[in-house]
Amino acid sequence: MIAVKVMKQKNFMAKLLTSELFDNFLVEEVVIDTYNTFSIDGRIHKEFYKNANDEGESCPKEDFSKWEKIRPICLDLIKGRQTPLGFKFILRLSDEQKTSLFKELDSDISLDQVSFGINIKFLQGEVMVTTGVNYNIFTLDKEAEKAWDNYVPSFLESNDIETDIL
Repeated sequence: MIAVKVMKQKNFMAKLLTSELFDNFLVEEVVIDTYNTFSIDGRIHKEFYKNANDEGESCPKEDFSKWEKIRPICLDLIKGRQTPLGFKFILRLSDEQKTSLFKELDSDISLDQVSFGINIKFLQGEVMVTTGVNYNIFTLDKEAEKAWDNYVPSFLESNDIETDIL
């Protein structure tokens, strides 16, 4: 697990909230503190889609909503003259993104045994991005964590997001 501080917050927030850069990430949780605290649980209610095929809509295969679906809601809550008191976004890689990351991994862990996430927090005027890996097995193999901890800073840097690793 690593933590990085975002140096140019306005640039980062524009990319997070108004671009497609993070759209394929899955949303586990969102908490935004403005005039109220707004909480979003990203878990998809599959039963909502039981009649969706009749209307040309299908149930997503993932268990969590994609950021592209939640992003406009978050933008509406955050935009304006007032800076939020704070926020927290917990995003995780989709299966497609995990497959791409696993191509470079030399590990005995399978895709369904691990999830990769980032926590994006704004608190006391600073935006922090923290990596995290969650295993549903016991393992001493840390290759997945190393790969994720290397990927996130390079992903941010390659998208012109300046950070300082703490």
